[in-house]
Amino acid sequence: MYLRKAFDELMKKESPVKFFSFSYAGKKCDLSQIPCSVETDAQEKLKMIYEVIPGVVKVTFEVIRRHDFPVIEYTPYIENISDRASAVVSEFSVLDFEADVPGSGSLKFRYQRGSRAQGMDFWPRSCELSADSGINSLKLESKESRCSADFLPFFGIDHDDMNGINLAIGWSGAWQCSVERKEFDGGRTKFHIHCGMKKAAFKLLPGEKFMQPGILLHFRENKNCRDGQNEFRRMMIAHHAPRNSRGELIKPPVSLCFWGGLETHKQIERIKVAREKKLPYEEVWIDAGWMGSPGPCPHFWEKSDIKSDWPRRVGSWDFNTWAHPQGLRPIADAAHEAGMRLLVWFEMLRVHSASGGAVLTEHPEWLLGEHAYAAAGNDVNFLLNIGIPEARQYLFETICSIIEREGIDDFREDFNLDPQMYWNMGDEPGRTGVTEMKFVEGVYLFWEALRKRFPDMFIDNCASGGRRLDYKMASFSFPLCQSDFATYRVYEVEYIQLENIFLDEWLPLHGTLNWGEDDPYHAVSGLGGGYGSKIWQFNGREVAPDHDFEHHRKILQWGKKLRDIHLTGDVYPLVDKTVSDWSLWHGQQIHDPRSGNGMVQLYRCPNAAEPDFFLDLAALEPDAVYETEFFSGEKRHLSGRELALLVIHLESPRSFEILSYRKLLKNKKSMSHT
Repeated sequence: MYLRKAFDELMKKESPVKFFSFSYAGKKCDLSQIPCSVETDAQEKLKMIYEVIPGVVKVTFEVIRRHDFPVIEYTPYIENISDRASAVVSEFSVLDFEADVPGSGSLKFRYQRGSRAQGMDFWPRSCELSADSGINSLKLESKESRCSADFLPFFGIDHDDMNGINLAIGWSGAWQCSVERKEFDGGRTKFHIHCGMKKAAFKLLPGEKFMQPGILLHFRENKNCRDGQNEFRRMMIAHHAPRNSRGELIKPPVSLCFWGGLETHKQIERIKVAREKKLPYEEVWIDAGWMGSPGPCPHFWEKSDIKSDWPRRVGSWDFNTWAHPQGLRPIADAAHEAGMRLLVWFEMLRVHSASGGAVLTEHPEWLLGEHAYAAAGNDVNFLLNIGIPEARQYLFETICSIIEREGIDDFREDFNLDPQMYWNMGDEPGRTGVTEMKFVEGVYLFWEALRKRFPDMFIDNCASGGRRLDYKMASFSFPLCQSDFATYRVYEVEYIQLENIFLDEWLPLHGTLNWGEDDPYHAVSGLGGGYGSKIWQFNGREVAPDHDFEHHRKILQWGKKLRDIHLTGDVYPLVDKTVSDWSLWHGQQIHDPRSGNGMVQLYRCPNAAEPDFFLDLAALEPDAVYETEFFSGEKRHLSGRELALLVIHLESPRSFEILSYRKLLKNKKSMSHT
């Protein structure tokens, strides 16, 4: 327990070395003599309070010490307790942690790409930190201010094969994180972590209190990296995943997707087909294009003489009555009659100057952006400053009224701009970062209020496809379009296979879009979490007379089974390398340690010459008997020993197999038969 013990020492009331740091009036604060008071809120929760500038500035850490996982979480709040403005607070490291590296002194930093609508979104990267100057440190930061656009704010710091720390930053804004390896005389090695906002130097006015980025530390001690990642996943499901009013985990759904500009009657016709053909969709998903002034709004990939103008409609919450003369209630009713819920797209924080949105004239003071440029007749995007409490309440009441009136079940929030420029506009001199701090906290407060108002609702977290993913956001939401790469008209679905596998490392709840079941390999490549089928999404994608509904139904049924096992199971990638020449197979095992059941997904990629894949499955009991079922139709009973080393044969490239297994009993004799 050396890592956890080292951090616990820093969190003791009397510790002269603190686990955070900052500068005040241009000088680094000496916190060694600053006392700490502790207030206990609940069994796992406490507050650690430091009056860091006596009589002026107080920092309160809201701390959670998990009892069921080796995890400590905290969120700092910095507050002016005086009747005068403070000096400038800067270089606030919400995590400033140094500890010994035992053994060989090796240090490996694991991280992953963010979401950029590119094929290699979420691909893993790692850096071995050397003792040599220049390659003994690594700094990651948000180039833009949507927190997972450049890198996921989840990291692994490995001391050796069996020990390390998993670190997550809870901040839907711009962050930075640096790790340094330090060498001392006598062979002693230390590592040092710094985390905080990327850009903040601010005075606090009397009574002001600002939230800072949250930190989650998961201590991997005497566990290998794979077991540590699976423990982290279980922790995220237990403590950072949305639940309904009955306390049940909300699952990312299998959805039938429609463009919002597709007329009401056409959406209802397609819903009726799904109902009559018993296609097991769980959600009707209406995307952008349903709002704004009356007029056609085709999908951007739709063949049409009219150019899609959906970005200029953003900011209006009126219905496009050309497409939906009675609003969305008729579609909601049709979805509910078919046993499905209704998910509707909103982009509520971006307001286009040409949208005609009421907020443009009613409350222009809430909008950050180039007002003079817009007044001159130019197209401008504004940012609704949700950090203003009155603006947040206005938005909350507006959105809630639409949800209740139209029968909407679930809320999809998009966010298609980088807010940093707008936050800069909102900052006063000497107050850099204040607008961002208020805005980010405002987003969390809005989502929290929305989930309290509608406890059975889930929030689909989309920001140009998965660019606002952090552990705090995961408590309220999950991304059903984890990368906008899947919105392209033509793309290599092998990238989607890997996206799902790599994002599983940190976020168990997620999903992707898909062009549909007419191409089974393409469709199955999107299975594993939430799944959105665009098979009949817009005009020109109608139901084909010869459509194979039986196979369509089967793909969705297996997709739901895969989704469900992902929510209870540990993941074991069967991918050796991250390559994009598609000369290998891709695959993943998901194993539920409580039941002993699991599933395997395998893809023979287009350039894979080898027709056989030799499994090497984890966590199976060698003498147990497993009932197995294959997507291809075969059913067999196999011992754990046989199943673990099974050979999967696929005759042609660009093909797949899914295997489901269920543990029955122990038996030392093989029971293999067809």
